[in-house]
Amino acid sequence: MLPVYESGELDALADKLKNWSGVLLKAEPTKRIADKENSNALKEEKRFRVASITLILAAVGLLAITLLQAFSWALLLLVVTVIAGLLTGYLLFAKDLGITYRTVESFCNAGTGAGCGKVLRSEEGKLFGFITFSDLTLGYFAAQLAAIGLLVPLWTGSGLLSVLGLVSMIALPMIGYSIWLQAVKINEWCRLCLVVSGVLALQATIFGYLFYSGVLNPLAVALPESIATLSLFGLAGSSLLLLKQTVQQKNRALQDEMAAARIKNSPDVFRSLLYKQRQVDTTPFEHDFLIGKPYAPVKLTMAVNLYCGPCKNELEQAKELFSIYPEQVSLSLRFLKSGDNGETSSILLKAWLHHLRELKSGPLSGQVLVNQWYNIMDKKTFESLHSLNGKISSVELKENTQTHYSWIQKAEISKTPTTFMNGYELPSAYRMKDLIALIPGLAHSFTEQQTNLKNKESVDATV
Repeated sequence: MLPVYESGELDALADKLKNWSGVLLKAEPTKRIADKENSNALKEEKRFRVASITLILAAVGLLAITLLQAFSWALLLLVVTVIAGLLTGYLLFAKDLGITYRTVESFCNAGTGAGCGKVLRSEEGKLFGFITFSDLTLGYFAAQLAAIGLLVPLWTGSGLLSVLGLVSMIALPMIGYSIWLQAVKINEWCRLCLVVSGVLALQATIFGYLFYSGVLNPLAVALPESIATLSLFGLAGSSLLLLKQTVQQKNRALQDEMAAARIKNSPDVFRSLLYKQRQVDTTPFEHDFLIGKPYAPVKLTMAVNLYCGPCKNELEQAKELFSIYPEQVSLSLRFLKSGDNGETSSILLKAWLHHLRELKSGPLSGQVLVNQWYNIMDKKTFESLHSLNGKISSVELKENTQTHYSWIQKAEISKTPTTFMNGYELPSAYRMKDLIALIPGLAHSFTEQQTNLKNKESVDATV
């Protein structure tokens, strides 16, 4: 299998594709996404992108305020190192969480299990056994960003910068430990870690110059500045650890869910469960309330109450099925009397009979009628849209409605919605939305089943 994410990749793979005999998957943009869950995921991704851009702009704005208030080349270079450290820290932190970027992976050479990946996963690189190098890096530079962008412009004097300078000096031994760890203990080089070491060394040089030139005084550090700065480091570090733990827990839950979904979305598993459920007669009525094509191999039958919220939700999910698999799925609706002794269902069925008789477009009109009702859910308003006095006889309407009510009683429907597939009640773990991944396999299986049955009947008839 060869995935292609950008059209330009096809040109790069031209020679390889000449002798290619596998499967080529080319992702292309689409104006409309039929799957509601995918559409929601895309919206969430766009919101995340907007939030990320907003966060970056806010951070740049904070640093710009500091530079505008007291510009110096040393301070500008310090701000640049903070941004570089923060970006590198993010890449390390993201790598720890399993978020990868192709450019970064190429730079780190982590695909072979070496480089950045091996260093970050090492036990020797963890503080207290659980705080990783990426946690320390991102927390350190995030705290610096907050201190320089938020506190320095509001604080009187240069005490805060002096505290940051002292912390920078204290961090110098970490450079030696990081290089020793990579060169001697792990025997692998993490290029991103080396970038962090370079940034720390550059910051220490800048602060050393500021101390030497007298711009900052390392001895003029008061208790309030020290507490404020150390609190920022603690706040940034603990917040990142909590965020990381939350994301990791969510990822583990997602992986468990995906593993369960792989089993649940197996057509073989589903069919095995389906054939163990109770079976009822779902033979189509003479004037069946049908949505979809009557020859569709996957035939769903749903018992609904017209005032039932879950019924409305299931029918919304069914719309997605029809939009994705218009030739493979059909849905027959069977109506309960509801709480008004069947008046609403009678009005709906009267409109349905009229469509069958006059407009000859039943399979399309069924979806329209159901959508109309659930959008309104008001009997008088719906009836005003379908004034059919005298066009459908009361005897014919009574026979049709009684067919529905008799089936409901015979099928022993005790809750709504109750859905059947090809005569078998859906397993309790499945809903309409779960069928989206199953329909192709089920349609193929049911089609084969019907073909084999017809062939068997043909053989029996000749014998």
